[in-house]
Amino acid sequence: MTASTLSLNGWGDIAQFVIAIGGVLALVGAFAQLRLSRANARRGRVYEYADRFNDPKLLRAAAGYKEFWKSHTFTHFDSLDLADQLECLMLPNLIEEVAVLYNRNLLDRNLAAQLLGPYVEVLWQASTPLVSEVRQKENRPTIYAEWEEMRDDTPDRRTKVNRQTEKRRARRKFFRCR
Repeated sequence: MTASTLSLNGWGDIAQFVIAIGGVLALVGAFAQLRLSRANARRGRVYEYADRFNDPKLLRAAAGYKEFWKSHTFTHFDSLDLADQLECLMLPNLIEEVAVLYNRNLLDRNLAAQLLGPYVEVLWQASTPLVSEVRQKENRPTIYAEWEEMRDDTPDRRTKVNRQTEKRRARRKFFRCR
């Protein structure tokens, strides 16, 4: 069958087929763009939190927080006035906020494990007296549970990402040498 022998209905069928393929391709493109924009948003959030954690004021607050819990007990914390207690809880609450986003996959988990994981792990160690006493006193074992879940996940994820990075570097080095 040649182009000159096609009827008007035949050309209409071809046009519908082309339009359908164009629609499917547009849908696939929109889906890919949506996934890419979500991945970029998750990555962007990690960088925003990393900037917050690397702010000199927050670094000083983290150091002060660690020192406070090295030399004080929960009883001393409980005797502080409300403003000092809230200031002391600022850092754990910020980490809990990050952990909720991490555990809900609203952050790039691999990047968050690399950039934020060390803060999460180190400050958890310092927070053990606070967490255990608050959980016991309030009779709520889920207080800071998101933070604890993130703390459990980040070391393995960081190790996995480091291995993947080393493999990529080795492949690049191998192909450069050839």
